[in-house]
Amino acid sequence: MELTRRNMALAGLATAGAAVLTTAMSAEAQACGTDEILKAVEDYRKAMVDGNGARLLELSSDAMSFGHANGVIQTKVEFVKTVVEKAEVFKSIKLYDHAINVDGDQAVARHTFDASIIFQGKDLDLTLAIVQVWRKEDGRWKLFVRQSLKPITV
Repeated sequence: MELTRRNMALAGLATAGAAVLTTAMSAEAQACGTDEILKAVEDYRKAMVDGNGARLLELSSDAMSFGHANGVIQTKVEFVKTVVEKAEVFKSIKLYDHAINVDGDQAVARHTFDASIIFQGKDLDLTLAIVQVWRKEDGRWKLFVRQSLKPITV
């Protein structure tokens, strides 16, 4: 191809078009991934309220770290055991203020967690900030890290 202004302009337009298309495809993939993570977060919430240990195990990575606002950190098996054995009963959980960022096979989900629970025989109402790290394992999103924090009011 001869190097002319016209050919250079066409090459520039093709490059710009490819960049726009790549950005649009990336945004579409992000939206799709965001929807998948939001569904996984909701499935996890529902399994906690239902006390569904089998579903919690299915949604959790074997290497999961579950951090509580009081500093307690549990493995996948330890957390699920507390739910199944009713050491911690989630009577209700509402999640809102979702912020999700998906990057390939990893995602960070943040939200506010309002819950009514029974913990060590005591009724508690909690409002916590939650950060979750999800990763795709064998084609399925699994909870890898969950950390709750007491929200700071200013």
